Amino acid sequence: MNGGLRGAAWLLAAWCATTPAFAQDSERSRYYIQQMIELAATNDEAGVTAMQRMLEQEPRPAPRDPGAARAALQRGQAALRTDDLNAALTAFQQASRDDPGNADAVNHLGLVERKLGRLPDAERDLQRALALEPSRASAWFQLAQVYGLSQDGRRARGALANTYRFAQNPMRAEEILRNIAESEASDTLRTAAVETLRLYRLPVEVVIVPPLPANPGIVPLRTAPASGQRP
Repeated sequence: MNGGLRGAAWLLAAWCATTPAFAQDSERSRYYIQQMIELAATNDEAGVTAMQRMLEQEPRPAPRDPGAARAALQRGQAALRTDDLNAALTAFQQASRDDPGNADAVNHLGLVERKLGRLPDAERDLQRALALEPSRASAWFQLAQVYGLSQDGRRARGALANTYRFAQNPMRAEEILRNIAESEASDTLRTAAVETLRLYRLPVEVVIVPPLPANPGIVPLRTAPASGQRP
């Protein structure tokens, strides 16, 4: 274990000694995920893998009603297909309550919360999904968007790096990163995508996006320089 990981492990041990047992599981998982983000941002593959293994050893919550959770998940997915975000939110909340270990339900919940602009809730639930399945690239991608919208460039880069790392189709992931780097409206997310491509030594062309005028399409009236008349 390198010096950075030893220091992280020491801090985690000290924190656990002062944290109530009932809170330790979720907070410990969140700690591991944040470490995966930080380590991925510097392309520390061994460190990311070590934190992933720690997450995979964490206990999983027991289902309360798996059948009801599956039915609620299907309702939520149907609502999402019709862009009924409020109905989807309610269904995915129910699914994740009935089976808090269902990564699909929790991941979809975080996705809908992100779409609704509920960024703190989205961050929390996407991290819950990653605690259940740390190699889920789609959850890392959604989390990157949350950090991009929150203007957190470093964590956006780390989450995008993990998106590429865990993608089942690296060529498709590279294409998505390049699209973000070339056309994303958010400066933070666009920069994070460029940095991620460079991190993995993938070809990238930085596109300079000019700032939009305050009122696009409105041309100000002009007057002669020496004229004192009003338009």
